[in-house]
Parts: sequence; C-alpha cells; structure tokens
Amino acid sequence: MKPIRKIYQDAPDSIDIPEELRHQPVEIIIWPLSEQIESTGLLDENGWPQGFFEQTFGSLPDLPDREWQGEYEEREPLA
Repeated sequence: MKPIRKIYQDAPDSIDIPEELRHQPVEIIIWPLSEQIESTGLLDENGWPQGFFEQTFGSLPDLPDREWQGEYEEREPLA
C-alpha cells in the first residue's frame, strides 16, 4: 500500500482517515512547514546550513593504513 501525503494550507480541526487504513496500526506525522530552515534565513549562498562544513570538517577519525594485499595472481590469457 502506498503512503498518503497531504499538505494543508489551512490545517482543519480534524483529519479524515481513509476507510482502508482504519482499525490497523498507522503512523501519523504532523510537520509544520512554516518552521523550515529556508524561512529562517540560515542557509548560505549554496543552500547549505551556515557553518555546516566548519562544524563537520575533520569529524572522521584518522583511519589506519591499509595492510598489504599480496601479489596479483597470474592468469592464463583469454584466447
């Protein structure tokens, strides 16, 4: 079954649940669109949150060098 997504410009007092989804476990998410990052002006000229790269640069720990993998095996050439 496909999920149902509906955006309301003016949220109603109650929301109708389709008959095929009633009386079974469902998840309903209320996500206010007015609180998006774009509306707060916290994005840089490329659309990234301000300071994103400065905060995350170097966050990956130093990894050990890769161990020696051995020699390539010699194979017979294809005819």
